[in-house]
Amino acid sequence: MASDLSVVILAAGKGTRMRSPKAKVLHTIGGIPIVAHIIHTVQTLSPERTVVVVGHQADEVEQTLSARFGKDKLDFALQAQQLGTGHAVMEAQSSWEQGGASTLILSGDVPLLQAETLQGLHNHREQHNAAVAVLSFSVDDPTGYGRIVRDQDGQFLQIREHRDCSDEQREIKECNSGIYLVDRDFLKGALGQLKTDNDQNEYYLTDIVEIAMKEGKTVTAHCVDDAGEVLGINDRAQLAALEQTWQQKRNEYWMREGCTLRLPQTIQIDYDVKLGHNTEISPNCCLLGNTTIGENCKIGAGSVLKDTIVKDNMMLPPHSVFTDTKV
Repeated sequence: MASDLSVVILAAGKGTRMRSPKAKVLHTIGGIPIVAHIIHTVQTLSPERTVVVVGHQADEVEQTLSARFGKDKLDFALQAQQLGTGHAVMEAQSSWEQGGASTLILSGDVPLLQAETLQGLHNHREQHNAAVAVLSFSVDDPTGYGRIVRDQDGQFLQIREHRDCSDEQREIKECNSGIYLVDRDFLKGALGQLKTDNDQNEYYLTDIVEIAMKEGKTVTAHCVDDAGEVLGINDRAQLAALEQTWQQKRNEYWMREGCTLRLPQTIQIDYDVKLGHNTEISPNCCLLGNTTIGENCKIGAGSVLKDTIVKDNMMLPPHSVFTDTKV
C-alpha cells in the first residue's frame, strides 16, 4: 500500500463513559496509549500522510504522540467542536488530500486491529474498483451496531443503523466497524454533500456510502476474520478486557520467539519490552516500560522490572524490584 495511502485517525472524543479526567485515547494498553497501537499498525503500511484528529485534551494528545513517534511523522488536526465523524474528516482534509489516492479512516480506540486486516481491505477495494470499502465484522449479538445489508447475491446494498432496522434486518449479524477505505477524490466531493439533518445535528461519515451509491459508484464491504480486532473501548471494563486479549497475544509472541513464560496468564509484558533468546520469565512477573532483558536470563517469580536493562546470563531472585537500573 506504500505511496498510495493517507490515514485519518479519529481521536478527538472525551470518552465520557471512561469516567476519567484523561482523554480516552491516552489510556494505556501494554504501557502505551490506546491510539499509539493504531499508529504503530498503520505505519507498517507506509502511508504518505498520517493525521490524528484531536479535540479533548488536544495539546496533551499531540505532545504524547509527537514524543513517541517524532514530530515529523504525524500531522494533527483540531476538531474544536464535536460535530460528528464526517466533520472530523473535514477538519483533517488539508492533510489527507495531499497524500495518497486512497484515504483510510479509522477510530483511535481499536488497539487490536492488525495490519494484515487493513491490507486485506485494500486488496478488496482494489479488486472491486470501489469508491468506498467498509470493514465489517460479524457477531452473535449485533445489538446497537449498524448492519451491512446485502442482496440475494451477497452484493452490498446499504448500512442500516440499528434503530432504523426492520425486524428482519435486526437478524443480520454482519455489522459496520466504522473503518473505511475511500477514494481520495470521491471523498473530497462527498464531504461537501454531507448534511446535519439528523437527530444529533452532526455530519455522519456513514452518509458517504449513500452518496456513492446515488452517484453509481461501487461500495463494498470486507468482513474481518476476527471481530475482536475492531472492538472499540468505551469504558474501563472494555479497556481491561482488550488489554487481557492484547497481553495474551503479546506473551504468545515472545514464547514463539524462543522465550519461556511460566504460567503466562500471570505475566505482564509491556509493548516496549525486549526479551533475549532462551530467557525464562517466572510466574507473576511485571516487565514494564522500556525494560530489556538479555539472552539466557531467568527472572524469579513476582519480580517487577521497569525501564531496566538486564545483561545476558543473569539470574534474578524472586521478588526482585528494579526501576531505571542496569543489572
